[in-house]
Amino acid sequence: MLLISVSLVCNNCVDEFEFGTQNFEDILVIESTITDELKFQEVLISRTFRLENDGPLAESNATVSIVDDQQVEYSFNETEPGKYVSANMFEAQVGRSYQLQITTNDGMSYSSRSSILPQKAQIDNLYAERVINDAGVEGIGIFVDSFDPTGNANFYRYKFDETYQIIPPFWAPIDIEIVSDNPPEVAIVPRVREERVCYKTVPSNNIILTSTNNLTENRVDRFMVHFIESDNVALRDRYSILVEQLIQTSEAQEFYSTLKDFSDSESLFSQVQPGFINGNIFSVNTPNENVLGFFEVVSVSSERIFVNLKDFIPSAVRPEFDGNCTAGSLFVETNVAIIIDLVRRRGMRLAAFDGFTEEYTLTIPVCTDCTVSGTNIRPDFWED
Repeated sequence: MLLISVSLVCNNCVDEFEFGTQNFEDILVIESTITDELKFQEVLISRTFRLENDGPLAESNATVSIVDDQQVEYSFNETEPGKYVSANMFEAQVGRSYQLQITTNDGMSYSSRSSILPQKAQIDNLYAERVINDAGVEGIGIFVDSFDPTGNANFYRYKFDETYQIIPPFWAPIDIEIVSDNPPEVAIVPRVREERVCYKTVPSNNIILTSTNNLTENRVDRFMVHFIESDNVALRDRYSILVEQLIQTSEAQEFYSTLKDFSDSESLFSQVQPGFINGNIFSVNTPNENVLGFFEVVSVSSERIFVNLKDFIPSAVRPEFDGNCTAGSLFVETNVAIIIDLVRRRGMRLAAFDGFTEEYTLTIPVCTDCTVSGTNIRPDFWED
């Protein structure tokens, strides 16, 4: 069993506190959010795991479907372990209710309570501003404004995808090619693929909630969905963020609010623990069985913006590139045998070549090849 040791220091004495898996319960975990977007919808099924394990255990070979109140059935296929994707694209319809039905490989059946599509509310404005947060850190805040004139959209959850450019500091249009080991010989050749500009997309991994339930009108005003420190490498070059606004039910809001409190790192040693988090999915065969997860139907509105750090903080210092790409990562060499060894054994890449001195400047791949950190395929949505 994996034990996490926490040192408690008091009066120069150190006591070791051992924390690990105590009473483990094998529980089915189900995640599914069906939206009003025409797309292939997804259901994720796994099982709880111990602290000493690497991650969730996928639940494979299940039979998965969603049935609406008119008995229209949408079947799902397993595309990778534990991930089930609808056989056809579909979108949740206004006024219709939906129910998730699952039969696992061992013949156990599970079902969700029926869920109906909530009122849609559009993002009216998505914008960035220079912000100093509560900790006194300067950065860029991403804000949302939204308004529902019907008064029926009360509970909001937000997700986002960050996409940013990766431009390595020591990229060069030339590369080095080993011609011969004996005698040692190399050649300078042009690079044959795009390695200067790449892109990386990172999805949000936190729960972002707000509500207008206690307000006089359903208006979300200047709600900050994300904060990026000015020295974050994502702001080194051009940055973009896609924000999704999900309108959900009060039951879903309560579930995600409890989950947010439970997953808060500070709650690990809290004296008040929420215990098992009840969702809306239950076992048909054994009603007392614990099932973790939630099936929801949401309406979605999304917007994208692009950000350049200097447009908001002109005095900001350009963030450092990841990978320790400083002058210390450069190797200047004239001995061809050593150069061949560095290229072959350590994967070093060419950063510069001086034809007069016959000096080859080599560096580690991440500092000259953007594909080490991202993809060189430009996203369709990207704007320079």
